[in-house]
Amino acid sequence: MSIVVGNSWGWLLDSGSLKDQSCVCSCDGNQAKYFKCTFKREYFNILKPHIQVKQDVLKNPDTQSAENCEHANIDLKKRKKRKRKKSDLNTGEIEAQDYHEKIQSVVLEGSRALVEAGRRCGYWTEVLPSVTSEPVPAQECRLAAFCDMAKQLPFTDDWIPAPVQTLNRDDLDAPLDLFNYITENPYDITYEVTLMSERYLLPPRSHFLMSDITHIHPLVNNGDKYDLIVLDPPWENKSVKRSNRYSSLASSQIKQLPVPALSSPGCAVVTWVTNRAQHRRFVREELYPHWGVEVIAEWFWVKVTRMGEFVFPLDSQHKKPYEVLVLGRYRTEDAVRTSAQEEIPRQRLLLSVPSILHSHKPSLSAVLKPYIGSDPKCLELFARSLQSDWTSWGNEVIKFQHSDYFSRQRVEDPHCTFETAGATTGFC
Repeated sequence: MSIVVGNSWGWLLDSGSLKDQSCVCSCDGNQAKYFKCTFKREYFNILKPHIQVKQDVLKNPDTQSAENCEHANIDLKKRKKRKRKKSDLNTGEIEAQDYHEKIQSVVLEGSRALVEAGRRCGYWTEVLPSVTSEPVPAQECRLAAFCDMAKQLPFTDDWIPAPVQTLNRDDLDAPLDLFNYITENPYDITYEVTLMSERYLLPPRSHFLMSDITHIHPLVNNGDKYDLIVLDPPWENKSVKRSNRYSSLASSQIKQLPVPALSSPGCAVVTWVTNRAQHRRFVREELYPHWGVEVIAEWFWVKVTRMGEFVFPLDSQHKKPYEVLVLGRYRTEDAVRTSAQEEIPRQRLLLSVPSILHSHKPSLSAVLKPYIGSDPKCLELFARSLQSDWTSWGNEVIKFQHSDYFSRQRVEDPHCTFETAGATTGFC
C-alpha cells in the first residue's frame, strides 16, 4: 500500500496502489509478453456513504457555515431520539458502546486531520472511472472448495520438512502442488501462471501455501521464523452465517494456530478484530496471553469515501466506519528490541477508501516497516492476496491475485519499472 501522507495521528493510505504489479511476464506459447498491471480502480470507487447524513463531520468545523452547523445540530438531536436506550442493550452491546465512546474522539479528530492533509495534497480531487458492471471473476468461491477436496489426497508426512517448490519460468503452466508445498516466485518480476485452470499473478519474491487450518504444518515444518505476523481471522458472527460467504472459525480453533512456533523473538503480531466486544476482549485477554504475546497497542482502520466522508456515520449503531487492530510482541527470554526497531505507538489511524470486495483488507507493510527492523521476514495468516517479500497462507490465499481483477498495458521492455508495493505516492 502506498502512503499518501502521514502525521502524528497516523496515515492516509492509497489502497489500490498496493496491488499494482511491476512488470508482468505472461507466456503465449513460447513467446513471453510483458505488461504493466494495475488493480482495477473501480473496486475502490466508493463515492457516497452507505448511510446518508446531512453533516460532513470530517470537514473542519471552522470552514462550515453557521447555517450548516445549526442544521446539523438539529439532525443530531433527532437521531439521538431514535437511539436505543442503554437499558435495552445486552452486555456485549453495552461493552461495545462504552468502547466506542472512549475512542470516538480519537477517530473523529484524527480522521479530520488526515482528510485535511490529503485535501492539501490534492488526493481527494482524483477522478476515477465510473463503476462498471463487470462480473466478479468466476473463481470467486472455488479456492476454499479446492482445499476441501485436497483433504482427500495423500499429504506429505507431518514430520518431514516441507520443501519449497519454485516457479518454473520456462514452463509457467507446469502443474504445482499448492496444498503440500510452499510455492515460491523467487524472481524480481511478476509472473502470470495457470493454476487450477485460472490465471493468477504471482508477485516477485512471494511465497504462499494454500490450505486450511487442518493442514498448516508445511508452514511450520519449513522452519522459518517471522518478524511480523498479520492475522485476519474469519471470526464467527451472525452476518457470516446468514450470507454463507466463507467458513468461520471458533475462538478455540484460532487459539490452535502455531503462532509461537512461527515467531522470532520480539515478533510483532497484528490481529484484525471485528467490532464485536467479545472478539476484541478474547484477543487481548485470552489469545495473546496463550501465545505469549504482550499487548502493546490498538490501531484503527477508518474507512472513508472518495470524497473523504465516513462510509458509515461515526455513531451508527448498525455498523461503525472503523475496524480495530490489536498489536503486540511475542515475548521470550531472549527477545531484545533491536536498535533498528521503533517502539510501536499505542494508537494510530489508518485512513483509506475500502474496497467493495468482501474482506479485502489494506496492506500493513508500509506502515509497520519502522517497527520490525531491516530485512524482516513477514507472514500473513488467512491471506487472500500475495505481497512481494512476504509469505502468505490461507484457503483463499491467491483469491485477489486472479488476473481478472487487473487491467493491463502492453510494454516491450522486460525491465520496465512501475510503482511497487510500499512505495509512497506522488501526491505529497
